[in-house]
Amino acid sequence: MPDKKISVVIPVYNALPDLRSCLESLERTAAGLYELILVDNGSRPETRRYVAGRRGAVRLRNASNLGFARAVNRGLRAATGEYIAVVNSDVAFFDGGLRGLAACLDADPAAGACGPLTNRTVGVQRVVLAPEVEKDRKSLAAFSQAMRLRFRDESFEVHRLVGFCLMLRRRAYESVGLLDERFGTGCFEDFDYSLRLRQAGWKLKVAKEVFVWHRHHASFDGHEHFHSCAVKNREVFVDKWCRKALEFLDELDPYLESDPRSLKAA
Repeated sequence: MPDKKISVVIPVYNALPDLRSCLESLERTAAGLYELILVDNGSRPETRRYVAGRRGAVRLRNASNLGFARAVNRGLRAATGEYIAVVNSDVAFFDGGLRGLAACLDADPAAGACGPLTNRTVGVQRVVLAPEVEKDRKSLAAFSQAMRLRFRDESFEVHRLVGFCLMLRRRAYESVGLLDERFGTGCFEDFDYSLRLRQAGWKLKVAKEVFVWHRHHASFDGHEHFHSCAVKNREVFVDKWCRKALEFLDELDPYLESDPRSLKAA
């Protein structure tokens, strides 16, 4: 067992074959290391029955799809671990994966969150694999083992983490709070949270030894749906942070107007 209790929060919206694969990979590679929290976000009956039948898991259900952030927030509120992993249902783990993420946080008390490398994402967490490797589970498992042996205990700092799979330190989560629910179905709430963590003084790390497989966008209704959410939520992100910058400047204006000398000093 790891020194610190791990909670694994998985928001669920249909995509039952991926969910099965995800949970089986956790059971196979990290049995006894975590508490499982499943948040069903208004899935169809088949998926809903599967979630309801998962004995030993904390099972939460929303009557309709309330979006990624709201589902995750229900899971975060229910989590009891000192480390909390937020995991998409279309992720699969290999040996040492969950433990490797916890070890990354163990190694640096200033790290508020960490994430793995993967085959499909954006930014520096992506590893480009040959098609024949990406499509073969045995080859993926061998690649993951090679990464674990080659880069054991190695990590690097990043300015943002992608939310397909990230582990939070409880103290970091408590200092920043819940995900921003204005991002709706999904996209950019992870970048927003990364920025908030960094503003609170926490580092963000990628564990080089941990590789997970990611199908990508399994809970969206196709690529066009994902793209439309990404475009919309990018504007939400820009509006939120630019407005905060303008509010900051507006708070300075009265002082500047009341003391013209400050303008000269500037």
